[in-house]
Amino acid sequence: MSIRKSKISFTTKYGIFICMFLLAANFLLGIVLMTQSKKAMTELIQGKMLGAAKVAAASLDGDLLGSVTSSDVSSNSENYQLLLNTLKLFQDNMDMEYVYAVRRINDTKYTFIVDPDPVDPGKFGETITYTEALSHASLGMPSVDEKPSYDRWGYFYSAYCPVYDSEGRLAGIVGVDYDARWYDDQVATNTASILLISIFSLLICGSVIFIATNRFSKKIKDLNEELFDLSNEVDCLNKEVTANAKLQKSTTPASWQASAEAEDVEKATSFDVLGDRIRQARQDVKQYVSFIREQDYVDPLTGVGNKTAYLEYAKDLDLHFGNEELVFSTVVLNVNNLKSINDRYDLKLGDRMIIDTATLLLRVFDPKTVFHLEGGNFIIFMEDANLNSLNKALEDLQGRLAVFNACEKNYETDLSFIWGSSTYDASTDQNCGAVIKKAMEDLSKNKALYYQKNGDRRKQ
Repeated sequence: MSIRKSKISFTTKYGIFICMFLLAANFLLGIVLMTQSKKAMTELIQGKMLGAAKVAAASLDGDLLGSVTSSDVSSNSENYQLLLNTLKLFQDNMDMEYVYAVRRINDTKYTFIVDPDPVDPGKFGETITYTEALSHASLGMPSVDEKPSYDRWGYFYSAYCPVYDSEGRLAGIVGVDYDARWYDDQVATNTASILLISIFSLLICGSVIFIATNRFSKKIKDLNEELFDLSNEVDCLNKEVTANAKLQKSTTPASWQASAEAEDVEKATSFDVLGDRIRQARQDVKQYVSFIREQDYVDPLTGVGNKTAYLEYAKDLDLHFGNEELVFSTVVLNVNNLKSINDRYDLKLGDRMIIDTATLLLRVFDPKTVFHLEGGNFIIFMEDANLNSLNKALEDLQGRLAVFNACEKNYETDLSFIWGSSTYDASTDQNCGAVIKKAMEDLSKNKALYYQKNGDRRKQ
C-alpha cells in the first residue's frame, strides 16, 4: 500500500508541474509577442515620420530658406511664397498635422521661419517648443521625438530634418508634427490586439490543459485502482499459497515496473510536444516581426523600393563620397500624361501603366536600385556605371518600351515616359543630392521638349 500512495503523490505533482509550465510558457510567449510587436510598430511609425521630414527638407532650397527675413514675410516676397507653397503642398497631401521650417537662434532657442498652416500659423520669429530631437537635427542628425510635447497648437510627436545652404551651413530645420493621440492609438491598438490574442490563447490552452489533466488523472486513478486490486489479489494469493515465497516477491514489483515504464514513455511524449510548440511559436514571432519591417521599404503597388528605401540608399551612398573609386549614374523618370489618362479613363489604368513602367525598369536595371517615389515618378541608380554604360542602358530601355507598346500592352494608349540622367563627377558633385539635381534638370529640359513636340496634355 505504501508504494501505491507514493505513486499517486508523484503523479499529482507531475500533473501540476506540467500545467504550471505550459501556462507560464503561454504567458511569457504573450509578453514576447506584445513586446516585439510594440517595438516593430513604434519603429514603423517613427520611420514614416522621419521619412516625411526628410522628403520635405529635401524639397526646400537652403539658400532661400536661410535668407528669409521679417521683411520678406511682411512683403510676401516671391522667395517666401515659394517656400510657403512648397511646405503647403506637403501639408495638404501627406498624412501629418503640421509641417514648418524653423531657425536655430542658440542651443535651446528656435524660431519659426515658414508655417503654411491656414488657421493659426506660427509667426516669423515666434519661439517653438524645444525638444531633444530638434537639438539633434540642428547638429545634422534627423531625429524623432521619443516623447510627445505640448504647445499652443496641441499635443504632438515631431520629427525634424536639417536643411543646408549651398555652402554647407545650416539654413534651417524642417519639422513635421503628428497628433500624439493618433501615434499612441496606433501603438495601443496593435498592443491590445496582441494582448487579446494572447489572453484568448491562454484561456484555450488552460481549458485544454484542464481537460487533458482530468483525463490523465482519471487514467492514473483507474490504473492505481487496478493496481490496488491486483495488490489485494496478490495478498490473497500469498495467503493461500504461503509455501511459495518466490511468487510473493516477484509478482508485485514486476507490475509496478511495467507501470513506471509506460509512464516514462508518456512523460517523454508530453515534453516533446511542448518543445515543438515553443519552437514553432518563436519561429512565428520572428516571421511576423520580419514582415512588418520589410513593408516599410517596399512599394505596395510596384514591388520595388519605396521612398524610405530610396532615402536610406541615398544616405548610404553619401558615405562613399570622397572615394576615388566611386562611379555611378542616376536616372529620374516620369510617366507621361498620367493625370490626363487617369481623368480620361480611370485610376486602374494609371496604376497599370506605373506597374508596367516598373516592370520595364526591372528588365534593364538592378532591382535593388530601382525606387518608386510617388505617382509616376521613379529614380534609378546605376552602380559602377559611367556615361557610356548609362547611355547603353537607356537605349536598351527605349528599345524595350517600343517592343512593349507594339506587342505586350493590353490597353488603348501607348505607354510613354520621360527621363533625365546624370553621371557622378567627382570634381563638382559633393553629395548624392547634387547628382540627382543634375538629373532633375535634364528631366525638366526633356519634358519641355516632349510637350513642345506632342502638346501639353496636362492643360487639357
